[in-house]
Amino acid sequence: MKPRGSKTQLDMVVESEASQTKHVESVHAELQGLRLELTETLSLVEKMKIELSDTRESEAQALELASKTQKQLEEANATADMLQGDDVKAMEVYKSLSLELEQSRAQEKSLEELVSKLQADLANINEKMVKNPTGDVQVSHEIVENEETKQLNAEMNLLNLEVGQLRSSLEATEARYQEEYIQSTLQIRSAYEQVERTKLESGQREAKLETELKKAKNNIEELRANLMDKETELQGISEENEELTLKVEKNKPSERESELAMGLKKLEHDLAELKASLADKEAQVQRVAKENETLRTEIKKGEIEQSKVNDEAVTMAETARASEHEALMKLGYMTEEADKSSRRAARVAEQLDAAQAANTEMEAELRRLKVQADQWRKAAEAAAAILSTGNNGKFVERTGSLDSNYNRAAGNMASPCSEDMDDSPRKKNGNVLKKIGVLWKKGQK
Repeated sequence: MKPRGSKTQLDMVVESEASQTKHVESVHAELQGLRLELTETLSLVEKMKIELSDTRESEAQALELASKTQKQLEEANATADMLQGDDVKAMEVYKSLSLELEQSRAQEKSLEELVSKLQADLANINEKMVKNPTGDVQVSHEIVENEETKQLNAEMNLLNLEVGQLRSSLEATEARYQEEYIQSTLQIRSAYEQVERTKLESGQREAKLETELKKAKNNIEELRANLMDKETELQGISEENEELTLKVEKNKPSERESELAMGLKKLEHDLAELKASLADKEAQVQRVAKENETLRTEIKKGEIEQSKVNDEAVTMAETARASEHEALMKLGYMTEEADKSSRRAARVAEQLDAAQAANTEMEAELRRLKVQADQWRKAAEAAAAILSTGNNGKFVERTGSLDSNYNRAAGNMASPCSEDMDDSPRKKNGNVLKKIGVLWKKGQK
């Protein structure tokens, strides 16, 4: 019944260890899940950081593009201002050329009037010459008038040349002015169109950039909010992880120590039971030894009871053999139980080697008891053999006593021999008892 109790206790230890391992595995699984969630949150945070850096880069690119468009707009405004200045200059040149043209036209009119006057004077002179064809005074006067007419004609030709030159220069200036005016107007129109296009493009780009900037800001805010949420969640997970690790670290040694303590207590209980059974076996051996002592005392009582003592010794030897066989059977069963308990104790923990050492010591003690029992068995067999030889001596002694009654003289003559024959089995029995005592002392040692 006791080994079964130790077996149930060991089964309970194994079950508690299995439940503890299941609890540890569940805690380990929870830690693995938390680690997976932590890695997922960290990867999400890394993605958010990458998206945040991308949005920052896009924001920087948008700002750079806005600065470029602002520069282009400023350049377009500068070109428009330059073209307006060129237009003003062209208008001033046109005004100056128009003034010069008007002045040249006024000079032309004055020259035409002078030519018309000279022509009228020349016609008057010719008429006068026709009316007065004779007279010196008139001839000299005519010569002077001819010279004056020649000069006037030369001046007229010069004036005509100047007028032609002025007309040609005026036409050239008008043509150049028209070309410059057309070019300036075209340039101004193209500049205005370019300015309008740049304004529209810059407005569209600014609108797009503003929308993108708003989206980027919104995304940044969302990412920041998500990042804060994830950071808080990560912090909570890390705190939970730390708490779980602390709990696991706290529970592991205490639970392990409690398990080891329980296992040690159970093993100590089993060892106590085994020691008790061993004490019972020792008591049985002591009882056998006491019986052997009583046997020796009965052998010493007298030669008359030697047959009875011999029978009792045989019966005691048989009982000793039976008890030895029973002890061996129980010893085998106990050794099997000890082996089972040692194996279970080894599975419970490696720290229970001391119990196994105790089991080995117990097995050594049981082997010693087995050897001692073998020695007692051999001693009992030797005693039985000696007692059998002692019975034969008694028979001889009895025959000798009959012969002495038949012939007293011969009996008196043979009495020393009979005393010697009586003394020899006693000496043998004493030697046998001494040997048994030596064997008993060796067994105790």
